[in-house]
Amino acid sequence: MQSVDYYKSIIKNRLSESRYIHSLNVAASAAELSEIYGCDKEKAYLAGILHDITKEEGLDAQYELIERDCHKLTKLERNNPAVIHQMSGEAYCRLELGITDEEILSAIRYHTTGKANMTTLQKVVYTADFISADRNYPDVEEMRSLALKSLDDAMLYSLKYTITKLASKAELIHPDSFECYNSVLENKIKD
Repeated sequence: MQSVDYYKSIIKNRLSESRYIHSLNVAASAAELSEIYGCDKEKAYLAGILHDITKEEGLDAQYELIERDCHKLTKLERNNPAVIHQMSGEAYCRLELGITDEEILSAIRYHTTGKANMTTLQKVVYTADFISADRNYPDVEEMRSLALKSLDDAMLYSLKYTITKLASKAELIHPDSFECYNSVLENKIKD
């Protein structure tokens, strides 16, 4: 794998200035959370840097990457462009950047929808995307506070926020988000 500076230069050339800054902020938040929750800081930082690497690509280019990576999009995914960049980002990192670390790739792959039984690294990158310094949505301070105390509480809060927001606008909700919500909630009930 290349140096972090190499990957920063890649995203700087692929992303708008605001998306580049967002990626740096997510990486910083992921590194901070990794120290709190005991996962690999370098992997968290790198996944944060790369999580939106294809976000500003056209959909056709993203679809092509996903297909080259031997994945088929469901009808729901094709009709829900907001989730495509997490899949194309994973594919780009594997196919174009030669990243083979499945922990990093899966953290990129599920940073938008989440999924059932997420690893700590996946949760860290998912949460970091919600709490990065450039975020300013209602309740962001509550989310940041929760993230420092409990990843699962932060995940539940963000999933409830996302699912409710999408449902209120009659937008498609990826089944991975429902499965993630139920998985995190079940784990909390066990505790």
